[in-house]
Amino acid sequence: MRSTADLIAAEDAHTSGLYTKRAIVLVRGEGATVFDSDGRAYIDCVGGQGTANLGHGNAAVAEAIAQQARTLASSTELFYNDRRAELYDVLAGILPAALDRFFLCNSGTEAVEGALKFARASTKRTGIVATMRGFHGKTMGALSATWGPEYRDLFGPLVPGFSHVPFNKPEALDAAITPETAAFIFELVQGEGGVRPATREFAHEAARLCAERGALLIVDEVQTGFG
Repeated sequence: MRSTADLIAAEDAHTSGLYTKRAIVLVRGEGATVFDSDGRAYIDCVGGQGTANLGHGNAAVAEAIAQQARTLASSTELFYNDRRAELYDVLAGILPAALDRFFLCNSGTEAVEGALKFARASTKRTGIVATMRGFHGKTMGALSATWGPEYRDLFGPLVPGFSHVPFNKPEALDAAITPETAAFIFELVQGEGGVRPATREFAHEAARLCAERGALLIVDEVQTGFG
């Protein structure tokens, strides 16, 4: 096996530089434990950013993936599909009755982009209100809802029509959510913003104003919804 230094040098020579990496080369995992190229073990508190919530090396997951790959590698939404229909049935059985339409996608930022587009298309409005210290992704629409200048500044100007209000300040919502607002988007627990839960008062006031003024309420649970 190549040395740790050699593997790090190979990545550094070609990486986009998007992330600041730790000088650790992860090579395998078992459950919630991952191992580096020098054999050291670590507890995985990242969970593959949500993709490994069932653990690394999970035999049942690996077999399900392999079996599906042997059967049918991909089926776009241009066609109906047996497994997609089964997934829809499962989701509909778990969620409240009113939540019976699903947009399947590959990432959190893609889910947010879809929600923002649905909001603008259905309301025929353009205004999007988000919260300070909120994080919703790095594609252009989701990035426009994201607060942190460390994510935004390099890519301006961003999508117009976005504004931000202080998190957990329900008194700030009345002036922000207007008849021109397509949606208010927020996290029930801010992740990148410091693991800060929304107060019940803030969430209820946001829901009330959105219902009263015809805006959609987008609850970004990409992190909290996956544990």
